[in-house]
Amino acid sequence: MGDMVKIYRSKARSGLSEAEVDSLLASSRRNNHALGIGGMLLFGGGCFLQILEGPGPAVERVYRRILGDPRHIDAVLLYNGKGEPRRFVGWAMGFSLLEPFAHIRSVAEFLGHDKAYHPTSFGSDAALRLLLDLRRECRGSDADHATCALAARAPDAAETVLRRTAAS
Repeated sequence: MGDMVKIYRSKARSGLSEAEVDSLLASSRRNNHALGIGGMLLFGGGCFLQILEGPGPAVERVYRRILGDPRHIDAVLLYNGKGEPRRFVGWAMGFSLLEPFAHIRSVAEFLGHDKAYHPTSFGSDAALRLLLDLRRECRGSDADHATCALAARAPDAAETVLRRTAAS
């Protein structure tokens, strides 16, 4: 089947806590590493955007499990590709909060689209551009625990984002 790439977005469940996001990241990194899957998870504006890439059957299994995860709702598959080069080689699961990077055009566009949450209005090209922009921001991070430096230095931003999500 070859390598597969999936990009999806979803809306965070109301009341999602920082501890739940931390737990999600830890288990994703552990499981993805064991399955040979790479990718990146972004969180902002109460929404997730994620790219998964790796062996087709493994990516399919992980994506199906993600669809059943109660920590988010309204998942929309933006891209489903096969036989493509990996863009997140060695990254079991990169991560970034989006609000600290709102000055980057692709991030601002995503956060702007999320105000009304029209999942199809932010397509696969825009999603991939955003993921690659944030991958550049994370450059130099430990590949196993890639977290964008600005997000890692701004724990108060994470708490503010999660509090805002819980209030919506």
